[in-house]
Amino acid sequence: MIQQHLVIDQPTLLALGSGNRNASTLIHHAGLDSSTRLWVPVLCVLEADRERHGVAAHVGALEVLNAVDLTFSDILAVSQLCAAGLTPGIAHAVQVAAPSFERPEGAIVATIAPDAYQGTGARVMDLNK
Repeated sequence: MIQQHLVIDQPTLLALGSGNRNASTLIHHAGLDSSTRLWVPVLCVLEADRERHGVAAHVGALEVLNAVDLTFSDILAVSQLCAAGLTPGIAHAVQVAAPSFERPEGAIVATIAPDAYQGTGARVMDLNK
């Protein structure tokens, strides 16, 4: 079975709590379709929870979302992306979307803020459309 890997970023996590239909539909669909895996970078969760307390608890309750921690090599990569001007959450989303052992072909960032990824090389799914 072919799996689709999607990364949910900080703006999209905040949109879930605001009733964004496309973001909510994506989460619901992934719960019904075992071929879709949703990844949530921990820095995205942290930033979203700092902006709206309770987001982290909500994310933790959604079993379809798979949290992605930081290894030391991830920290170095995220640090370089932050030095280039990205926020920590966006930088971590870019890092999670990059090809890895678990996701050899990488992942697509599902976001309501596609402009934040310009120039990063990350593939983006615009949830505003």
